[in-house]
Amino acid sequence: MGRRALVHAAWSGLVLVAAGSLVAAELSTPCPPGGPLAFGSCAELRPFAIGVVLLAATLYVVGLTGVLAWTRSLRRRGMADGRAARDWYLLGAVLGLLAAPLLAFTLVSGLR
Repeated sequence: MGRRALVHAAWSGLVLVAAGSLVAAELSTPCPPGGPLAFGSCAELRPFAIGVVLLAATLYVVGLTGVLAWTRSLRRRGMADGRAARDWYLLGAVLGLLAAPLLAFTLVSGLR
C-alpha cells in the first residue's frame, strides 16, 4: 500500500468517524430538547438529518476514492505526475466537502 493510499484511508476514516460521532451525539440526546442535528424536532427532522449525514459521508468517501483511482490511472498511463495527482486529489477533497452534503440533502429529501 502506497503513501497516497494510506493518506486516503486515514482521511476517509476520519470523515466516517466524524459522521458517526455526529450521529451518535444526535441519537444520545433526549428527544424534546433535540441534538446537534434535529434542533428539537425529533419525529420529523431527526431521521432526515441522520440520513443526510450518513449519505453525505458515504458519497464523499466514494467520490474521493474515485478521484484517487482516476489519478492512479493517469499516472500509470504517463499523463500526470505525482504533483498533478496530489493537486487533483486535494481539489476533489475540498469540492467534495461542499458537494457531498448538498447532493445527500437532495437525494434524501427526494426519497422522503
